[in-house]
Amino acid sequence: MELDYDNFVLGNLEEVYGKNLNSFLDSIKKPNSRLYLRVNTLKTTTNEILERLPCFRRDEDFEEAIYTEIKGPNKIELHNTVVVVDKKTAESVMMGADVYKPGVKSIKGKGKEVSVVSDNGILVGEGILCNSDIVVNITKSLYDSVKIGELNEIEDGLLYSQGKASMYVARIVDPQPNETIVDMTASPGGKLTHVYQLEPRARIIGLDHTHKKIEKMRNLLNKLGVNAELYVKDSRYADEIGLKNVDKVIIDPPCSALGIRPKIYDKKTKDDILNFYVYQKQFLNSAYKILKDGGYVIYSTCTVTTWENEKVIEDPRFEVEFSIRFHPNIHDMTGFFIAKLKKK
Repeated sequence: MELDYDNFVLGNLEEVYGKNLNSFLDSIKKPNSRLYLRVNTLKTTTNEILERLPCFRRDEDFEEAIYTEIKGPNKIELHNTVVVVDKKTAESVMMGADVYKPGVKSIKGKGKEVSVVSDNGILVGEGILCNSDIVVNITKSLYDSVKIGELNEIEDGLLYSQGKASMYVARIVDPQPNETIVDMTASPGGKLTHVYQLEPRARIIGLDHTHKKIEKMRNLLNKLGVNAELYVKDSRYADEIGLKNVDKVIIDPPCSALGIRPKIYDKKTKDDILNFYVYQKQFLNSAYKILKDGGYVIYSTCTVTTWENEKVIEDPRFEVEFSIRFHPNIHDMTGFFIAKLKKK
């Protein structure tokens, strides 16, 4: 497994991790030891779900969070027939997901029993070749856990797949009745729906810049029983749709995703990081325009560089009330950063 980071990226990571840099780099090649789901308490209870799914356990911190263990690594057999898949598919197969047509790059051989290999040669799973939208039904993977896609409770809107680090965001938002809360770049909707779940009496507004993403979010909201306003809008220009005097803004901007695990491979350069930094600053500028005086920004990323986190929120217009980091090699979670900022 290859992590191709230039000297700028490695230098910034060393600024964060120091002598533990190699420990961090090793940790993002492996999955978390727990697979989390969020119970949609608008439609069910955690106790009811645990009775239906005894392989899950209650989280120690959040009432609405449940988890099951991820086990591995397992030994995978190399068959004569090999299905080569793209990076995203390989990382999903590594965790037990089936292979679908869009992720397939090539099939070498004609046997029904196949091995699944990433496009950089990592053996991630084995299974049975199918003649349907599912190209390979995975029977064994490098790591194994519950197949989320097969849970009826997901389809019925009783559960939502969300990592624990991400669940902290809505808790820090701490929604209150009658507050107006704007979620910038709200797709796919995990944080927005979690905020509503915690306080349905708040006015919640979600923005994203493509019709396709907003339409998918509308379907998700309907499935989960969430009532929120959704707008197709580039959040960097949120003030153009008349938003003002907002109580709280959630910013979860595009980032380098260095905290996401497991990684089959990854490549990042100085230009990547600095381009994200410039882009992320624009969302903070937009939030400042629509927030009321004393309003809050809850800023979060699934990356660990200071350039995309601490350096973004260094802004004289805001007071940093607190920030928190989750490290894969320390907390056994997705690498994550969350900060709460108050508009001066």
